[in-house]
Amino acid sequence: MATTRGSSAASGMPSADRLVRLTVRVAEADTDLAIAEGCALTGGGCRQGDPIDGVVVLDLWAPGVTNPGAGALRAALANAGITAEVHEQVESDAWRSALRDFHQPVVAGHIRVRPPWVPAAPGMLDVVIDPGMAFGTGQHPTTRTTLQLLAEVPPGATLDAGCGTGVLSIAAARLGFGPIVAIDHDPHAVRAARAGARANMVHLAVHEMRIGTDPLPYAPIVLANLTLEVLRILAGALEGQAPDHLVASGLRVYEVDEAVAAFAPLGLHEVRRLEEDGWASVRMRR
Repeated sequence: MATTRGSSAASGMPSADRLVRLTVRVAEADTDLAIAEGCALTGGGCRQGDPIDGVVVLDLWAPGVTNPGAGALRAALANAGITAEVHEQVESDAWRSALRDFHQPVVAGHIRVRPPWVPAAPGMLDVVIDPGMAFGTGQHPTTRTTLQLLAEVPPGATLDAGCGTGVLSIAAARLGFGPIVAIDHDPHAVRAARAGARANMVHLAVHEMRIGTDPLPYAPIVLANLTLEVLRILAGALEGQAPDHLVASGLRVYEVDEAVAAFAPLGLHEVRRLEEDGWASVRMRR
């Protein structure tokens, strides 16, 4: 199990302002759990490669100041029963320019998600997200398809379960949904969502909560851009307080039927699904 550690020339350790990439190789069957464990440890998002010969490569990023290190990530995965190779590398300063090139406006219906360095577009519902380390800036296909499905739901009180940067919650507020409660287990995401709400001048009640551990507030509309494993946990957590509408995302196209089946005991059935680049989102209602 090979591990390489990136280092700065001066100290042998990544400096606080450098970005560190942690690359993980896991068995395809362990992907969802590895993503959940990795994101929980690093406080950021994850890039998932396509399976090759039963193996999936995951890339996670963390600032040097909060980088847990390859050893800590490997240990966390081992504690979850996952055997993985973990490699660590300090990114070059070019990542800052690449970040600006990557984060361009995303349009879903009449919602336009943009980074702060791109000007607003007339006639669009504007959502400004500063791409920090928390996951969810609108670039991922599941975020875009979730926004499209969200626009089909009658506005009302909403729970954003696993809010990340709060892009879905902010977009919901722009569409007239409310009151909105956004939750995430990651304190980085909670701070990012609160900052995003202030920047967009919308009101969100953002709380640090863990699905499956903390009791969830009831809302007739639930947004859940999560992994299949966490969606199953969410289905159990919503027992006895099933929403009228649920938009589930973060799914590979072959996982949608399993996600729908997980919420069937709550009286929810599939209304529509959208697929893009091998990913899928599904809208359900009771």
